[in-house]
Parts: sequence; structure tokens; C-alpha cells
Amino acid sequence: MTDVPAFVPTGYERRQRLGVGQTAVVWLAHEAANDRLVALKLPKASVHANPVLRRMFENEVHITLKLDHPNVVRAFDGRPTGDHAFLSLEYCPGGTLDQLLLERGRLPLERARELVHQVAMGLEHTHDARVLHRDVKPANVFVGAAGEAKLGDFGTGTFGGEDAAERVGTAFYMAPEVFEGRSTSIRSDVYSLGVLAYEVLAGERPFVGDTYDALMFAHLHSLPRDLRAVRPEVGRPLAAVVAKAMSRDPARRYPDLPAFLAAYREATGLVADVAAAAEAAALPTLGRGGARRAVTPTSGRPGPPARPSERSAAGEADRPDRPARRWWWPFGRTKRD
Repeated sequence: MTDVPAFVPTGYERRQRLGVGQTAVVWLAHEAANDRLVALKLPKASVHANPVLRRMFENEVHITLKLDHPNVVRAFDGRPTGDHAFLSLEYCPGGTLDQLLLERGRLPLERARELVHQVAMGLEHTHDARVLHRDVKPANVFVGAAGEAKLGDFGTGTFGGEDAAERVGTAFYMAPEVFEGRSTSIRSDVYSLGVLAYEVLAGERPFVGDTYDALMFAHLHSLPRDLRAVRPEVGRPLAAVVAKAMSRDPARRYPDLPAFLAAYREATGLVADVAAAAEAAALPTLGRGGARRAVTPTSGRPGPPARPSERSAAGEADRPDRPARRWWWPFGRTKRD
């Protein structure tokens, strides 16, 4: 398989390959018009012949261009369809949140609490735009230049609020109703956020399993260890917030992100302007032509990705100054050279 893309949009110079995702190869590139480094997503050749993958790439372009928040990976420009399809994204030099967890182990509690808060604010903005993410997990959260968390990878996302019936996501983080084939909803994203919060705060996943079916059984029938038993300094109020977000019954979870954030801020003492510094330092949101492109949302939805886990590619540069890379194994963590 060649690394040379069939098409590179005018004005971009490829520097190095950052990684390969399900639908695209991601390149670190220089955008001449604004003299900045970007993560340039170029669809793989197989995408054009595969309706499911093509729809996923189209969705990511449509959705990401619609969003604008310091805790969401910013899109500068893109074209969703055709031989000249691409997506130009903010480059996040810190890699992904799962890389951070694997390379540094359990994070300091204050840092962990801030990261969860930032992911929640990014997801709140996503829902405000009537978008369901449907695959909230550390591998889809990127770390910006200032260390801030940014939600990304919207290929499995969908427009339209509650009407989303496909079984998509990653088995470690999927809500029980998604395993059962019921419609996904805002509460399904809340559940996945709760699992992410548990993992970031505890330094370990709440549910593990050797197979997809084992993970499904765990989410449907098992209870994770009390967060305080794993990390006592988390405290009762914050452990209760995470536990409620992870309730098996959707009706017992927080109904939306504002409710989750209100409870989370009360439990942690964090305030809504945590991302203010990131907002001030954020990259410009203008596209190549001086303004964000207007894109009409698609009414279609992607089919399920490969299960149970897919890594996100943006921001995954092979950097010699970083420790030996640790990768997700589909059913747990391992280290691979």
C-alpha cells in the first residue's frame, strides 16, 4: 500500500504521516495561506467504493465544520464528497487522551478532573448543535498545545437529536441500550462520557472483557468497582456523579450535558470558564478562503464500524522524543514496539 495520496488540496504541503484511521490517512501538513500546521485527513481509496465508509467520512466533514468550541477539534476547511474530498483540522501535538493515560499512567487527580470537565464541555457544545457523537472514548479526545482536551473524530456522529438506531461505538464505552439495538440518544453519549470519566479518574477501565460478548454482558449485567475503592481521594460526591452517568437504565442517568456539568462542577468546584485560556489561545477558525465553509448536513447515517475498538488517527505522530508507544489492544491494554 502506497503512502502517496492520489489527491492533496491546493495550498497544503504534506510533512509526515500521522496515522491511519478507518476512513482516512492523516497527514501533518503545512497550510500556506495561514502559515500553520494542520492535520489533513485524506480519504483512503477504499472509501470511494464503500458506501458505509464514504458516509462516515462525509459525516465527519459535515459535523466538524458545523462545530466551533475550544474543547472540540476545530475544522478549517473540507470537502465531503468526490475525488477531491478532504478535511483540514487543527493539529493537536499532544496526541490522544488514551496515549496520555497509557504513557503516564494514573494522572494527578486535579489534571484528571479538568480533562473530564473539558471533554464534557465539548460534548455539551456538540449536543447543542443537535449532533450525537456516538463514540465518546479517550482515543477520540485529542490534547491541544496548551494541554486542553478536545473532542474529535465525528465519523460515527449523526445529526437530528434522538433518532439514531444504528449499533455503533466501541464496546468498552457503549451504553447498554446500544448493545441491545435500541436507539442511541443524548443519554447514550452521557453513559460513554461516564465510562470515560471513570477511566480518566481511576486510571483503569470500569469494564473489561476478552470478547465483544463478554463486554456486552459486563455492561448489561455487571457493576464496576466503586470509584472510591480504586482511588479513594476521588471522594463520594464525584464518585456519585460518575456512577449516575453510568447507570444501566437511561432514565436514571443525567438527561443531558448541562445536568451532568452542573453536578460535576458542584462535586469538583470547577467552574464553567475552565476553557477560557484555551479559548484565548485557540487557532483561528477561518478556512482557506477567509471564512468557514458552509456545508449542508446530510440526512444519511453511517453503519457500524469494525468492533470492538477503532483507534483515532489524528494527532498520532511518531515522535522520537516520546516514550515507547503503547497501543490499545482490543480487549485491554498492552505494550507493543
